[in-house]
Amino acid sequence: MVSLSLNLQTVLAGLSIGLFVYYVIKRMRYRLPPGPWCIPLVGHYKIYSSLEIHKKVAELTKEYGPVLSISFGPQSWIFLNNNDVVIEALVKRKADFAGRPKFPSGDAFTEGGKDIAFSTYSPTWKFHRKIAGKALRHYLQGDLLENMIQDNMEKFLSKMAQEKEPFIFKDYVDLMVFHQLYTICFGEKRPIDDPEVKALLKLDEDLIKELGSGVLEDVFPYLKDIYPTAKWQKLIEGTDQLLGILRAKFKQHVDTFEPGVNRDFIDSMLLARQEAENEGDEASLEKLDDTHLVQTISDIFFAGVDTTRFTMDWFVYFMTRFPEIQIKCQEEIDRVVGSGHPSMKDRNNLDYTEACLFETMRLGSVAGLGVPHMTMCDSQVGGYDIPKGTTVFINHWALHHDPKFFKEPEKFDPYRYLDENGKKKPARPDSWLPFSAGNRVCLGETVAKPEILLMCANLLQRFKISLPDGVQANLEYKQLGFGTELPSEYKIIVKERIEN
Repeated sequence: MVSLSLNLQTVLAGLSIGLFVYYVIKRMRYRLPPGPWCIPLVGHYKIYSSLEIHKKVAELTKEYGPVLSISFGPQSWIFLNNNDVVIEALVKRKADFAGRPKFPSGDAFTEGGKDIAFSTYSPTWKFHRKIAGKALRHYLQGDLLENMIQDNMEKFLSKMAQEKEPFIFKDYVDLMVFHQLYTICFGEKRPIDDPEVKALLKLDEDLIKELGSGVLEDVFPYLKDIYPTAKWQKLIEGTDQLLGILRAKFKQHVDTFEPGVNRDFIDSMLLARQEAENEGDEASLEKLDDTHLVQTISDIFFAGVDTTRFTMDWFVYFMTRFPEIQIKCQEEIDRVVGSGHPSMKDRNNLDYTEACLFETMRLGSVAGLGVPHMTMCDSQVGGYDIPKGTTVFINHWALHHDPKFFKEPEKFDPYRYLDENGKKKPARPDSWLPFSAGNRVCLGETVAKPEILLMCANLLQRFKISLPDGVQANLEYKQLGFGTELPSEYKIIVKERIEN
């Protein structure tokens, strides 16, 4: 027993010395970003175990500057916290920072990095994204998206109109957006209480609830093979169920695909792949099998579902908190749209309403830290060296609360995006980056912005939305982890503005 104890002490001592020597050599070779002291191997536990990592990191920049190093267990991650260093990394050195780190949880959900959002920068990724971009362009041709939104909104708004007592808007918006993305991706219009859509929503909610603060296996990867945590086991189980549903939907589309018929986004993907086949790019297509396309659908569906429903929840929350802003949106919608339904052609004239949506995306933090980047080579940012293979996070919350770009950053102010004539400014504030920038800019941005705007415009055109009598408006929120914030639970009352 004594011998075993001595051997363990020797191993630990040797490991500590080795890590110290590695740290010293690395410090001598590179001018690494600064950060607070931490316990070796354990890292900054109080930071990475917190649901408010984005705020804790932003606070540390006051002492250490905008480029900050934080240790997550044995790994050192870099956080970029202002517009200058983010643009330097993502735009000026975009290829250097275009990679994605490998995390066990990400690998599990993306089947080894075969999606677009989480896979690293490579020729296969570039071809994959090109195909997906072409699919989105196919999909956005004509009025397919607009008609889907109108049909879906009419169904749910009519159901909301029947509510006679205060109700939780989130319960509606979650189902509303899930049905919306269900139709966009799968071409199926389901009843409001459809059990399959509700089951998919519950799977997504359970994963977010259980895994919002991350899994220990992402910090200590060996745990998944030695002693996996309960969270990891739930991740694997939930992932298998979700991907099983997507694979079944994809196979149905492959079996019934007709080149001249575009039913939904899956058909658009199949059409884009067929065009690539016709162009003779066989070498690239060999790398783009059905699994890649299923993973692209997963990106569009789940990223689209969560960011859209979270954004809508924040939008309605702000409309109830600032009824005078809600009235201005409704006056604009009435003036621009008239008695018809809001459509894509109205978008360029809904300046104030869209400015409110942009301000919602800034102040309502639905992706405070975004998807992590990884350096593809040794690079620099903010005067510091960033070695190849380093994980780099963009602190979107810090960007969106920077007083240099947003006066009174905690204030909801749509005029930040408007000129003196009330029209949208040609360029939005430099530090407004909800969809990121550079090579890894969000693929779904072209769908998300018009989709959410039409949903918000339809909602405000039909209803006056208010809090129940006697309920005071406030700005409280709950943390889901890694910078994601949602309004605390609240109830609303809706009143028809124009009687049907």
